[in-house]
Amino acid sequence: MDDRQKATAIALAGLVLIGMNFMALAPFVAGQVEAGVGDTIAAGYDSEDDYDDEWSESTSERAYFGYSITNVEELTENSAVNAEFEKMGPFVYEVTTHRELLGLDTEAGTVTYSEYDVFEWCENCTWTDDDGNEHASLPGSTEFTNMNILYNTQRLAGIATGIIYGEIFAKAGFANEMMANDLQNKAPSMWAANEISASIDGVAAQLEAAGYDAATAAAMAPVMVMDGAYDSWNASAGGAGPMDPDFSSTAASILYDAADPSTGVCIALTCDIGPMLAAGIGEPSAATTPVRAALYGYDASDSLTDWSVYAMAGAKFLEQGGGADLTQVTDLRERLNAVSGVDISNAVALNNIIFGVEGAEIANGLLSMSDYNGIPLAGVALFLLGADADAFTTMLDYGIGLTQLLALSDYAGGWIGLVGQPTNFPMILVGGSGMMDCDLWWQHSFGGEEPLAGGYISIGLNQGSYEGTVDLSIEKVQEILYTSDYALTDESFSRVFMYNELSGITLPMTAEGPAMGGVVADWDDAYVASLYDISENDAAAVRSWVKDFMFESVIGSLLGFQYGASPYTTQPIENWLYGWSDPVLTGLYDEESSWVKLETNMTYFGSQNEDRPDGLSTGDYDVYVMSIVNDETLGQRLMQGYTNSDGDGQCDFKLNADGTVADADSDGGYPCDEGEIYGMTEHLPWRAPHREAATYGLLTDNIGNSNTVVAGTIGGIADADDSFSVNLVGYSIAESVPGEMTDFKGIPMREHTVDLDPAENQIQAKLIASNSFVDVLPGALPVYFGSHVDIKVEPTTNVAMYGKSVSRFYLDLRGAGMTNPDFEAGDAKPVFEIHTASEIADEDAETFKCKVLDNMDPMYWTDFGGEGDCELEGTMVIDIVTAVLYIAGVSLLVYGAIGLNGARSEDED
Repeated sequence: MDDRQKATAIALAGLVLIGMNFMALAPFVAGQVEAGVGDTIAAGYDSEDDYDDEWSESTSERAYFGYSITNVEELTENSAVNAEFEKMGPFVYEVTTHRELLGLDTEAGTVTYSEYDVFEWCENCTWTDDDGNEHASLPGSTEFTNMNILYNTQRLAGIATGIIYGEIFAKAGFANEMMANDLQNKAPSMWAANEISASIDGVAAQLEAAGYDAATAAAMAPVMVMDGAYDSWNASAGGAGPMDPDFSSTAASILYDAADPSTGVCIALTCDIGPMLAAGIGEPSAATTPVRAALYGYDASDSLTDWSVYAMAGAKFLEQGGGADLTQVTDLRERLNAVSGVDISNAVALNNIIFGVEGAEIANGLLSMSDYNGIPLAGVALFLLGADADAFTTMLDYGIGLTQLLALSDYAGGWIGLVGQPTNFPMILVGGSGMMDCDLWWQHSFGGEEPLAGGYISIGLNQGSYEGTVDLSIEKVQEILYTSDYALTDESFSRVFMYNELSGITLPMTAEGPAMGGVVADWDDAYVASLYDISENDAAAVRSWVKDFMFESVIGSLLGFQYGASPYTTQPIENWLYGWSDPVLTGLYDEESSWVKLETNMTYFGSQNEDRPDGLSTGDYDVYVMSIVNDETLGQRLMQGYTNSDGDGQCDFKLNADGTVADADSDGGYPCDEGEIYGMTEHLPWRAPHREAATYGLLTDNIGNSNTVVAGTIGGIADADDSFSVNLVGYSIAESVPGEMTDFKGIPMREHTVDLDPAENQIQAKLIASNSFVDVLPGALPVYFGSHVDIKVEPTTNVAMYGKSVSRFYLDLRGAGMTNPDFEAGDAKPVFEIHTASEIADEDAETFKCKVLDNMDPMYWTDFGGEGDCELEGTMVIDIVTAVLYIAGVSLLVYGAIGLNGARSEDED
């Protein structure tokens, strides 16, 4: 072999050695590093030691922005479409996530753990915008105004209660008229009757004094009193009577025995209502005389007797103050005592009781009437409700004692039907027959004409365009309101009615009632008419009364009156987010059941008191089952549920093996042990099959998407090159869209984006969480969730090393019943905005590059195993071998090149 051939062979040997590094050792080492990284990541899940303090407690920052309404006074309770907003923020909170290992199953390849969050406002934190500008964290105590998110739900759910209260307030109007009549007319009539009776007794006494025996005197006295009545009238009429009438056969009936033929109630002039009735029929005439004669037992042609009866009754009635203006009388105390048995000597207290406490926001006397948001409100209702809720304060407010309070409650409560048996009003006093109590009056007035004064009440079916068109029987009214399967005062059906009314269709119906897979029909006048067997016009009136009147006008006013609720709320941002006590829920249930929130802190903000210094728990902690298998499922959550962590001895619910809800115990609860895991499902809990069934299969369509499965959603590990599922903080599941490779902190990463359209993600059912069709009542709580997420995934480890999200909660401003908002047209506006960001730390990025990426480079060997944070265990030997091969290869290559050059020179010579 000549020198040229030797030199060439040496050079080729050098190239082979160098090529071995590039073509064999470098890929082998890179593959081993990649596999080692995967094994290392997987090994980080497979031992209880891996779930250390750093895993158990981690802290991140979350920045909130809120959109506060600035023109509440220009909005209505049914619509906020003209709302103007001011964006406020950032409000930066530190979120500490607490986890507890509940079980590690290496054979099944799963880990089970619980998790809850604690939020604390961060005073010194800042939020950096997209332009790099830092903004200080605003105080969580900042006042913020927006729509009361519970208001529509409470109005919708409270239809039956609202109807019952509406009935009470209508009856209060009846009671007001009855008590006014008592004080203005009945008390003077009673006094007049007593005076007439006393005059008869006086005449009898005179006769006995003249020598007549008692029986004869008693028989003669009534006739003589009537003779005197005639003489008195005749004298006042200028001797109009041509002859004296004979009262011998009629006096007893007129003065003692006359009775209402329809009820048997005494109407004689010595009985309580006799004088007011006889006088109230009116001056004798061709029309009135026959009426009075028939009642009091004389001939209809006997006008002189009629004048005598009318004159005596009227004179005595007027003398006692009958029909007087009650604001001007001086005997109000005596009048009240006469009809109620209550004596109030203090003039101020008496005025408070009758006309209302001076300075009261709403007039609250027994005879007070006021307009409350367009609804007539009688003060007697306020008095009775106050007496029932807080007797002591009511006594102080009115200046009365307990005995007086109780007696007045009995008196007024009888007229309104809230205490004891309802008091009856003799309809003969208004030309009718029988008795009328508040219940009968309400049922007459609701479905037809008001029976006392005529016309129509403002709280009945004959209102608006339906005035004068509805005339239902008492039996039919009772069916509609109380007794049928479709009674409006039934809480369950009233909500069904409102669902149907707002959606325009019925719930899915089967022969057994609403059910998943049932038949859906149009909800119209004809359908409602068929339910109650009434005309379509009457059905239209019923529908309008429920939706347009009760829901849109009355119930909101009742919520405001009874609980101080309003359609708009101003409170600190920390209450909006983490907890506030709702006054309606407090009134309906109790304080502990009244707490609500938007974000789930461990406890409700502001719920601490002497009995619970640590605050009130927001409920059981979440439980997750996560994959620890070293494959594409590593780090993915497989199931989600709850653990009984709040110490109340009850699970919120339990599921059967087939995913259906288990039967509750006899008390309606689900007893369970502390720490017991329940409700596990592969779905988002609020989207699980049992929640779909509870809404009769309406949940998915209401939300706008069918993405429910938690299994397969990433934890911190994802396939860098393929789309993956992301669980957006429990509100929705969305798919990522892979993008271009990018360089972040010197590390190549694959960009992924997630864009969640709020129009396809209505979260009303998650917020209401009634586990019933109320969750899908159109417009009950029309909140929509949208999110944009940027994720960067490192392809070697498939670890997400960067994440940034902006999520928004939108509220449909158009009011209840509205669906499918046009976001571009402004039908829905953002209420809250949440910004989160997370990225690999700079020092961790440097460590990752030198420990992983540098060892996957063809020149991986140059660090000779690395040192410090960059040391990669087990690589020094192969790095040295590689270096030796490189040195040998380069040396041979150089030596061969020199040999070739020498051979070339000899050839040239």
